[in-house]
Amino acid sequence: MRLSLFNDIFRQPWMIEPQTAAANRQVLIGVLSGLEFSPESKAVNRTIGHKNSDSIPQGRKVNVVELKGVMLRDDGDCGEIGTRTLGRLLLEADKDPEIIGHILAVDSGGGAANSVRDLAEAIRSCSKPVVAHVDGFMCSAAMYAASYCQQIIAKNETDRVGCIGTMVQIADWPKQVKESDGFIRLRVYADGSEEKNGEYEAALEGDFHLLKENVLNPLNEIFKKDIRANRPNVKEDQLKGRTYFAQDTIGTLIDSIGSFEDAVAKVVELSNINITKMEELVHLQAVPGCANLVLVENSASLNKEQLEAIDAAIGTEKALVQTKDKTIADQDAEIARLKQENASTKAANESQATEIATLKATIEELNKKPTQPAQAAHNGNPVAEEGDNDNPEEYCENLMKKIYG
Repeated sequence: MRLSLFNDIFRQPWMIEPQTAAANRQVLIGVLSGLEFSPESKAVNRTIGHKNSDSIPQGRKVNVVELKGVMLRDDGDCGEIGTRTLGRLLLEADKDPEIIGHILAVDSGGGAANSVRDLAEAIRSCSKPVVAHVDGFMCSAAMYAASYCQQIIAKNETDRVGCIGTMVQIADWPKQVKESDGFIRLRVYADGSEEKNGEYEAALEGDFHLLKENVLNPLNEIFKKDIRANRPNVKEDQLKGRTYFAQDTIGTLIDSIGSFEDAVAKVVELSNINITKMEELVHLQAVPGCANLVLVENSASLNKEQLEAIDAAIGTEKALVQTKDKTIADQDAEIARLKQENASTKAANESQATEIATLKATIEELNKKPTQPAQAAHNGNPVAEEGDNDNPEEYCENLMKKIYG
């Protein structure tokens, strides 16, 4: 374990909720006793997009940074992520044009006093909104850092918030141990260094006046001043170190009770991006996966699945058009054939009408002629020759049968 971690633990004033401090005390004792911990990898930074939340516009993302556990300024060898790293992750994500804002996911009882400033400065430097979402604890140093966010939302009414105050814990060997362990321990100060470590020396003797006056009180006044500036509606009674249920601090230490999705929606709202619905594009919105497309800053972004769905829809429509075009062409050809057939039939009918008129005229002429006596055949019997005019109607009928079958 890095040596600087012990410096943070033993030399720094702490802004921490007492239950959190007590819970981690046994871990510290284990470390001092030689207990080793395996490094663990913690995912403290991720992005979520439209697939994760309906509140996020297509093509945009929200950055999520986790502030959990005991707050330390620097990273630890056992996987602890320091607030300097958290601040760096915030600022790096803030440069991404697709990211519209950040969520600080908080579950921390606080930590070292020097862990606040780097994270607070990063939050203030973000050009995009930062919303804190509490799920568990947001106490002391965690309350301090989260107060720089534009909004604070607690997940549950019984989440614990507050514990605004500063403390220090000093450990040394009791006098009886000094006298019985065989070692003599002396602290000798140079002339003119009478005030060096005065707060520490006095505290070992049971006098905490200098430690509070010179260290804790100045830090605590800065803490409270910044909370007043960041949370203008905070009550003075809430600055005295008490820890509250979230439901009792709405409008003062927090802004509302809500889900993680509510925090996402608040980030989108605070981002002030121009979102326009495209409900009038009914055909595009009817494509699978494109029902809720919007314009973001006058442009739309489509993912691979949506592009494939649109391409498939275009292909289907194109195939339907080609089928319809072929059907129309076949119908046009059939109409042309029928027109040709109709023209031929009309010409035949006209020809027949002409022939019928001619035949009628012939019949009329024949009817006007006198009937001729039948000529005797060579055997003495009168035989009507074809073409004789003694029966004009029969002649015409036979003639038409020859013509028309």
